[in-house]
Amino acid sequence: MRASQPSSPLLPDLIELLEGAEALSRTKDLRSIFRTAAEYAMRFLEGSYGLLFAVRFTPPDLTVSLLGCCVSDGTDTYWDDVCDGQSWLPVDPLLANCLHTDFGHAIVQEGDMWRLAFAVGALGQARWVLEIHSPTKPRDAACNALSLFLRCFENQHQQWDYANLDTLTRLLNRKTFDDDFERLIAAAELAEQARKIPLERREAGQTVAQPCWLGVVDIDHFKKINDNFGHLFGDEVLLRIADLMRQTFRSNDKLFRFGGEEFVVMLRNVAEDHVHNIFTRFRLAVERHDFPQVGRVACSVGFARIDPRLSPADLLGRADEALYYSKRNGRNQVNGFDELIMSGKLRITTPASQALIQSDVDEIFL
Repeated sequence: MRASQPSSPLLPDLIELLEGAEALSRTKDLRSIFRTAAEYAMRFLEGSYGLLFAVRFTPPDLTVSLLGCCVSDGTDTYWDDVCDGQSWLPVDPLLANCLHTDFGHAIVQEGDMWRLAFAVGALGQARWVLEIHSPTKPRDAACNALSLFLRCFENQHQQWDYANLDTLTRLLNRKTFDDDFERLIAAAELAEQARKIPLERREAGQTVAQPCWLGVVDIDHFKKINDNFGHLFGDEVLLRIADLMRQTFRSNDKLFRFGGEEFVVMLRNVAEDHVHNIFTRFRLAVERHDFPQVGRVACSVGFARIDPRLSPADLLGRADEALYYSKRNGRNQVNGFDELIMSGKLRITTPASQALIQSDVDEIFL
């Protein structure tokens, strides 16, 4: 009878890594996908802390942007969701080294710590790089195992992309809107509650969250663009508009393509006296952009403050009403629902909205 072989010292850790792959397969939220991958990778290599970067390669520049960091206290691992996504920095030699091979990794000793970097993606196509600092140097077999685990992370992210992103623009799609809208309304409700706390009861240095907003963007005369230049150039306009949205709005703002030439923006924690300027900045970016073959393009915008007392349909309706006003009154302009109501340019038509406006007036003046 053949004698049983001693188990590999890596086996318990590999089992945990397989559990991580299984956990990834069940994870549907994007930030949870990032967190799950980073935490299991950290535990597998017994890392002290780790950094997950997005990668952008626009020849000849290779840059990275921090998405989140992971810290271990020796017992548990904690993920901090930085998720900036817009502060792009040059890569250092270690990260550059691992990004120049297929699912490669690189390692260097710095003092009493080992610094490791793992590329996630094929050569020249890596979308992320994971950096881990560990007090012990891992074996090659462990590094290879982790590289395979990170392929599971990449596959899960691709599935998330397919389910949640618009195929053309890579903005969030209509299917994801409802869940994000519910979270936005919940955030607005918490902000409203915080603002009602008297100043004397607030903790020292406590900042009060600002309102949340919903904006609707529509490209002016888009049908004429398709009719005059063809759908190929029409699609190019949509792509350029999506890029301008990413450049103009913050990384934590939610950007959706609703269908056709209509886009939706969700803003959190923006002061009332700033929101109009934010949407105007985007409108001007579109107006000043030179679109291939088409030349100049304009867009109209309507926005509304998120009032948690209203239904999602009513809130979207308010932003739409402000957009329609922009369209009817010359296009290429930004209008806010509340501003239009207060100036008498729009009238409240639903009883529920009328009652809420009266309630707000009473609270101010009575």
